[in-house]
Amino acid sequence: MMPNEILRTFRVVSLPGSNPSPAQLSDYKSAYAMWKMVWSETFRELDGLESMFSDDFARQDEILCVFRGPVCLALGLMRWRDIELSSVREDSYFQIWPAEAIDKLRSNGKDIVIFCNLTVHPMARSNALGLPMKDVMVGLLIQRFLESGSDAMTGVMRANRGMHKVAYRLGATALATGLVHHNSPVDLVAFFPESLIGGEPEVAYAVRYLWDVKRQNSAHADQQKEAKNA
Repeated sequence: MMPNEILRTFRVVSLPGSNPSPAQLSDYKSAYAMWKMVWSETFRELDGLESMFSDDFARQDEILCVFRGPVCLALGLMRWRDIELSSVREDSYFQIWPAEAIDKLRSNGKDIVIFCNLTVHPMARSNALGLPMKDVMVGLLIQRFLESGSDAMTGVMRANRGMHKVAYRLGATALATGLVHHNSPVDLVAFFPESLIGGEPEVAYAVRYLWDVKRQNSAHADQQKEAKNA
């Protein structure tokens, strides 16, 4: 398949972390099953954990996903927070963060997006579908962040999986490097609106194409809902 043909088979979906609607239920189950499959193996490898709880998935404000048919190919978990609140800065998410990294994160404003658990299905890794899905997924998360009007988006990027390089290719700013989290080397990064770039041309094109289709589908769904309620 050519890149355009591949992109036309994808759809970008926003799901809640919990309580999906009946229309969202099938996609929600598929997304959760893929997330659990990948992260069960990851945490078994990193921490020796044999059980996997749903907390990190279900407590999110939004789960941004790429589907191909009924299969969830990639996703990222997102939650919106006010970094000026002590209850946010003292969340376990920030337990490995140096104080200066939090100060850098809040330098652009208090409204932040925390994205975590970027997850790619094994069948979509290493350009298997003709696109670098890690880069495309981060690019889509950036689009969602920008659309929300928040001041910054942050993530903990695994260096041993090259996620820090993905983030920097798309314009992320390093907040702290060379830390260890879950026995894995990580960089703490922030995405600030004024510093973002599109990444490689094929990634920028794919993100733009998929996000435009998502907007069109959302507008169509809103029109149908209005017509039904008229």
